[in-house]
Amino acid sequence: MRTKQVRPEPKEFEYELYISKETDKITGKDFILFDFRTTKIFEYFIYRINVFEKINSEKKEINFRVEGLSAPKISLSNPGYANFQYRLYDFRNTEYDLKLTKPGIEKNNFKLKITKNNIKILKQPSNRFIKIILD
Repeated sequence: MRTKQVRPEPKEFEYELYISKETDKITGKDFILFDFRTTKIFEYFIYRINVFEKINSEKKEINFRVEGLSAPKISLSNPGYANFQYRLYDFRNTEYDLKLTKPGIEKNNFKLKITKNNIKILKQPSNRFIKIILD
């Protein structure tokens, strides 16, 4: 008799986006780090999240299109979550529209406020595929 396979609980979010202010150790310039991660931990490989960015400084818009995952180029076995990082160097301390999209019809629009000392979320959608975590 076969035993029933236990399936993991479905997660509320597919992705997490960690946003933080950092300083480049080589140049000394400040930047905003956008660190995308999957909530799923992969057992054998660390995948890469395919993300395409479009920044419009004049309109104060930051757009990221999350396309999915790609396999690692190196075949070393290593567990972990899939990720993608983007550094925004030429930012201003002001409000930005952060638009996150996924293939299909999923669009999440956020409003971020970047100040000298921190980053705040001013507006976020009620239904979203990504969880934003401010560091």
